[in-house]
Amino acid sequence: MHPYQEYIEKLENEYSKQIEEIIHDYYIVQDEGPSVTARELDIPRRAVLHFIYEYNLRPLKHQNIKKKVAITYNNLRAAQ
Repeated sequence: MHPYQEYIEKLENEYSKQIEEIIHDYYIVQDEGPSVTARELDIPRRAVLHFIYEYNLRPLKHQNIKKKVAITYNNLRAAQ
């Protein structure tokens, strides 16, 4: 049994999506951190961190951060 099975069942029933999709939506698409994601989903932060590592979402989050920094940098250079 998964260590966070009760949270998986709760969220999958509530959102009618797989847990990976739910965490991806909050953590990547909405660009929330683990604490905000946990608060929004009403689950412990440690569970969110577990899912982030289990579904290997950190590298994707870091890619998004790099893209945002590059876009901001390019916009600032263009404004000068």
